[in-house]
Amino acid sequence: MRRGSVIAAVCGVAGMLLLSGCGGAPGIVPEPRGEASIVDEMVCADPLGEAEGSATAGTVPAGFAPVAVYRCGPFATRELDGGAVWSGTLVERFEGDLAPLLSALDAPSDPRWFGACAANMVIAPDLWAEDAAGRFVRLSYPSTGCSQPKLDAVDEQLARLVVADEVFTPLSIFSTPEAVAAGCETRASVTVLNVLTSDLETPRAAPADEGSGESVATIPYDPPALPDAADVEGMRVCVYASDTTQGGVRMIGDEGIFAGVLQLDAADAAAALAEVSGAAEVSAHCPEVASRFVVAQPLGARSGAEGFTVELDGCRRVVDPAFRTLAASEILISLMTPS
Repeated sequence: MRRGSVIAAVCGVAGMLLLSGCGGAPGIVPEPRGEASIVDEMVCADPLGEAEGSATAGTVPAGFAPVAVYRCGPFATRELDGGAVWSGTLVERFEGDLAPLLSALDAPSDPRWFGACAANMVIAPDLWAEDAAGRFVRLSYPSTGCSQPKLDAVDEQLARLVVADEVFTPLSIFSTPEAVAAGCETRASVTVLNVLTSDLETPRAAPADEGSGESVATIPYDPPALPDAADVEGMRVCVYASDTTQGGVRMIGDEGIFAGVLQLDAADAAAALAEVSGAAEVSAHCPEVASRFVVAQPLGARSGAEGFTVELDGCRRVVDPAFRTLAASEILISLMTPS
C-alpha cells in the first residue's frame, strides 16, 4: 500500500476515536518546505485567503540575501485626525541582524501529532523578505504537529529587530469620539437571525445516531424580551446612516455609521415599547435598502433587558430582542426619527 493510503487509513480510525481532526501518525515527518519564489513586488495576502499573484511561500532560496523583512498586519488600528480610530492594514519593515529570524523560519516542522488538536485556526501574519536589488520572497512558517504555524519563536526574533518604517492603510472607521461620548457603538448592523423560538422553548429529543438508541435533548431557551414600560426611565436612540463604502444598509449583516443620538423621556420610551409590543410580524427578507436605522437602548430597565432596532426607511421594520422582524408603525418611526 502506498504511504499516502496508509496515512489516510490511520486518520480514518483516529477520526472515529477522537472528536477532532487527525494530525497524522506520530513520528511521520511532513515533507520539507520548498523554496519561495522570487518576485518583483510584495503583495500582502488576504488573511483568510491566498496571496495575490504567483508568489509561492517557502524558505529563503539559495543566492537570495535578505536585507529587510516585512510583516503584513491585517487587523491593525490607529487613531487618526480628529480622534477617530480606524481599522486597517499595517505593513512594518524590520532591519537588523536577520539571521536568527531566518533561522527560526527555516526550522523544520514538527512531526505530525496523532492526538487531539485544538479546534481553532491560527492566522499568521504574512512575512516577506527583500534583498538589495528590491526583489521579494514570501516566507512560510514551520508548523506544529497540529499543522498550526509556530509563531512564538518567530515573534521573539522579530521583537529583537528594529522597525525601520511602517505604513498604515485605513480601511474603515472603528471608533469615533462622538459615538463614545453618546454611549453608542460607532458601527452597528441590522442583523436578523432566523431563530425558531417555538422549537427552542420546549425540550425536544432527537436521535443522536440512527440505530444507536441514544438521544439528545435540547436545552429550554427563553428568548430575550422587551422591558416593561414601568421599569424604563428613558431611552437612548443611537442613529446610524448607511456606510456608502458598503453600498447601503441591508437587513442581513451590513453596517451603518454612527450619525447622532436621541434621548427619549419615560413617556416617549413607554410609547415606543408599546408600539413594538403590538407590532405584527413580517418577513425578514426584503430587497429594499435602508439608508438609516436606529438602535434603541432602554435606560433604567431591569438587568438583562434588551432593546430593539428600527429601519427608518427602506422596508421600515423592527428587529426585537428575540430577532423577530416586525412592521414599524408611523408612530414608532416618528418617535425614532431625529428632528
